[in-house]
Amino acid sequence: MITLENISTGEAFEGQEIEYFVDDETLIGEVYLDGNLIYQALDVMNDNQLDHALKTEFKLLKEADDIFSNFTN
Repeated sequence: MITLENISTGEAFEGQEIEYFVDDETLIGEVYLDGNLIYQALDVMNDNQLDHALKTEFKLLKEADDIFSNFTN
């Protein structure tokens, strides 16, 4: 489970899957949580810039444990 909280409003969003989409022509980035649009940013060129912009507006409260992390050590 992923929980993101908007720093300005305190509104929280919960979901299982987060997706980033960047339109190369308009340079608008969108972040979706379980298919629902939760954030848009202007003037982003890639997922890293969009992730950085998201982190300036939202804080990650809870993220699902990776069940495979124990097997990679």
